[in-house]
Amino acid sequence: MAPRSQTIRLTAKPSTPSAESSVAMRALGRELARIEGHLRGVEDRLAPALAVVDSDWVESARNLVHYTALRQLELRELQLLLQQYGLSSLGRSESFVMGSLLEVRMRIAETLYARREARLPELAPLVERRGHALSWQTAEFLLHTHTHAAFGAKPEGRHVYVMVTAPSAAGADRAWLARLLRAGMNILRINCAHEGPAEWGRIIEALRTARRDTDLECRILMDLGGPKIRTGRIAEGVRVATWKLRRDDLGTLLEPALVILRPASRAATPLDGPVLALDDDWFDELRGGDVLRFRDTRGKRRKLVVRNVENGEAVAETTQRAYVVDGTQVTHVRRGRVLRRRRVRLGGVADGAIELAAGDLLILSGRDLEGHPARGDEPAIVACSLPEALSRVEVGHRVSFDDGKVEGVVERIEAADLHVRVRRTSRPIVKLRAEKGINLPDSVLSIAALTVEDRAQLAFVAEHADLVGLSFIRSPADVTALHEALGQRNIGIVLKIETRAGFEDLPHILLEAMRRPPLAVMIARGDLAVELGFERLAEVQEEILWLCEASHVPAIWATQVLDTLARTGVPSRAEVTDAAASVAAECVMLNKGPHVEEAARALVDILHRMERHHYKKRSIFRKLRVSGLVEMRTPSSLAD
Repeated sequence: MAPRSQTIRLTAKPSTPSAESSVAMRALGRELARIEGHLRGVEDRLAPALAVVDSDWVESARNLVHYTALRQLELRELQLLLQQYGLSSLGRSESFVMGSLLEVRMRIAETLYARREARLPELAPLVERRGHALSWQTAEFLLHTHTHAAFGAKPEGRHVYVMVTAPSAAGADRAWLARLLRAGMNILRINCAHEGPAEWGRIIEALRTARRDTDLECRILMDLGGPKIRTGRIAEGVRVATWKLRRDDLGTLLEPALVILRPASRAATPLDGPVLALDDDWFDELRGGDVLRFRDTRGKRRKLVVRNVENGEAVAETTQRAYVVDGTQVTHVRRGRVLRRRRVRLGGVADGAIELAAGDLLILSGRDLEGHPARGDEPAIVACSLPEALSRVEVGHRVSFDDGKVEGVVERIEAADLHVRVRRTSRPIVKLRAEKGINLPDSVLSIAALTVEDRAQLAFVAEHADLVGLSFIRSPADVTALHEALGQRNIGIVLKIETRAGFEDLPHILLEAMRRPPLAVMIARGDLAVELGFERLAEVQEEILWLCEASHVPAIWATQVLDTLARTGVPSRAEVTDAAASVAAECVMLNKGPHVEEAARALVDILHRMERHHYKKRSIFRKLRVSGLVEMRTPSSLAD
C-alpha cells in the first residue's frame, strides 16, 4: 500500500532559522524518505518487466515506474510546504523523478548540516544515491534521442515536428507533397483504412520524388485501420455528387475542382470525395485531353476535361459546379469527335441516412441487415460492422455515433439488438449515415487491435514506412501481438491512444512497447473525447503528456489541429490557442483539407513562436516587449 503523506502544518515560513523551522524541515525530510522508499518498493515489484525492456530504454522504464508510483500519492500539501522553504515542489520532475526527489532531500540535509543539526555521515548515503540517479540533463538527452530515432533529424529552427495526413493518391501527387515539404512537413501519415497498396505505393513514390526535388527529409507513418466498429449500410435515398470550386472574395476562380474517375470494377470509395465509375472497357479507352459532356440535375451543360490517366485511375478537372446523380448520361468526346454515350455510376457519395433527435429510439443490431429510418411504429435500425463488439454491452451503457454527434443509452437488449434511447445530438436533427464510427465507452471489449486485414498489410507497411500506427490499443497484449506479427522487420511503432482502456492501462502498454523501440504515442483526442467525455479531454491529454515525458517517449498531438483553417482557409481563435498548446508535444498532426498547406505554414510559425516561451510544461522567460514598466515615469499623483 502506498504511504500516506504526513500532514505538516506550518502557517508561514520563519524569517530566521528557529527550532520550529528545524522541526518542520526534519519532518519534510522524513516524508521525502518515505516517498523514496515507496518508489523503490514499486520498482522492485516491477523488476521482471524492467528486465526485458530494450537496454537503451532501461533508465526511461525505471523513471516511468517512479513517476507512476509518485502519482499514487496525494502530494498537494507537501508541495505547498516545500515551496514555502524555497525548495522544488517536484511539480516539474516528470523526466527525472528519483533525481529530483533526492536533490530536494539533499537541500534539506545540507540546510540542517549548516545549522549543525545534522552530521556529515547522514549526507554521505544521499550523495551517493543522487550520483546514481537520473539527472535532468540525461533525461533531456534520452527524450531527444528517442524522438530523433522515431521522427528523424530535428527540424531546422524548432524542436516540434509537423505531421500531415495524405489525401487520396490522386491528391497527394509530387507537386502537392513538394509544397507541403517546403511548408514544414516532417512526417507524412498514410491512413491504411483507405485505398490500398497500389495507391499507397504511388503516394510513397511521389514523396521520394518530392524529397529529391526539395532536398528535404520526411518520414512516413502508415496507420493500420484496426477493428472498425462502424454503422452498416443504410437504405439509399437519392445519391448526388458535387464538386466545390475555390474562388476568391470577388468570385474569381482560383483553381479547378478535381474529379476522380475509376473503372466500375474497382471504384472503391476514395478518401476525398465522389468518384465517377465508368464501364471497364470505356475507362480503358480514356486518354488525357478527352472531354466528358453531360447535363447535371438542374439541366445545366457541364464538362469534365481528363487531365491524366495512370495506374487504374483518371483525374479530370472542371471549372463549373455540377450536381450529378447515378445514371447520368455522359458523352465522351475526343478532339471534337463523339466516341460514345453512356451512363455513369457514383461512388464515394453519402448513402441513405437516418435522421435522429434527442428522445428518439434507435436499434443497434448485430444482425446482417440494411438500416433504415423509423417507419410508422417501427423504430429506426442500423447494423454494427463488428457484431462481436456488442456482446459485452449492458443496459445503461452509453453508445456514441459519428464522433459523438449522436449519444444514447441502452434501454433494452433483445437477442442481437440493442435498443438505444438518444439522449443528445450535436444539432437538433443529425443525419446518421453508413460507415460512421461507433464508440462503446462503458463496455469492456475483448477485441484485438490487430485485425486480419492489418496483418496482411504489415509486409507492405514494414517495407515502405518508417513507423506503423497501431489503432485502438486496449492492453499490452495488443502491443505484444504487433511485435510478434512484425517478426524481425525493422520499423518503429506509434501507439495510438484512443480508447478508455488504452488510456487507463498506458503505463503497462508503454513498458511493453519499450521492449522494441523506436516508439511514439499518438494522443487521438477525437476518439478519447468521445470515450471519456469532452469535459475530461484537457485533463486526459495532460496526463498522457506527463506519462510520455516520464518515459522519454515522443508524443504526437493529433485530431483537428487547425482544422477549420485546413478546410476553409480561415482559422478560429480556439484552434489557434489549441495549436499553441501543442508545443508541449514532440509532434503535431494536421489532417487533410484544401488549405492544409496554409495550415502547415501557420502551425510552423505558431510553434516557432511558442517554443521561445515554453518547453514541455516549463515556462521560459525570454525578454518580452511589454516588459518596459521599469522605464515608465512615476505618475504625477505619486511624485511627492
